[in-house]
Amino acid sequence: MQTMSRWVKVPLYFFLVILFGIVSGYLTFTALTMSRTIEVPNLIGKGMVEGNDLLRSKGLYMRLEGDDYDATIPQGNIIRQDIPAGTGVKSGREIRVVLSRGARLAHVPDVVGQQVEQAESQLQPRGIKINRVVYVRSETVPKGTILAQRPEPNERGGEQFSILVSLGGSEKSETAARTDRKKKEEQ
Repeated sequence: MQTMSRWVKVPLYFFLVILFGIVSGYLTFTALTMSRTIEVPNLIGKGMVEGNDLLRSKGLYMRLEGDDYDATIPQGNIIRQDIPAGTGVKSGREIRVVLSRGARLAHVPDVVGQQVEQAESQLQPRGIKINRVVYVRSETVPKGTILAQRPEPNERGGEQFSILVSLGGSEKSETAARTDRKKKEEQ
């Protein structure tokens, strides 16, 4: 009878150890996954201090990932967050944000009266690209000369830059000018 009880005790102990492991694993998993789920607030457009206060009040943390240019959101305010607003996350989670550096351009230079190539070489180092060029005829301004610009000189600008460029006089005027030059050269 003693040998039979041994055959019963060993599997019974083994079964109890396995059962204890399963129950403790389940309880641990449940405790870890049942922590408070929090809805991420919308931080876009808010200042860094305001955004941080809002996250902390919900048990979340802010991590600054950098900054980037944005023409629509003022400098120092949040333009992006890594977890979209309304998403559920666990308490204690970090939300990464990017701050606005404001518009890419502070003030644009005066390029009126310059040739297009000269203006491009002045604008390019400042990160300004000419987005739109409109050509018009002008009897008084030489071909390729910038007549007007938008934004105006020394005005705060965004990333859009347009210029109005002279095509020179009418085609008849150009033909007459060439004829006059040829006559002078022949004399």
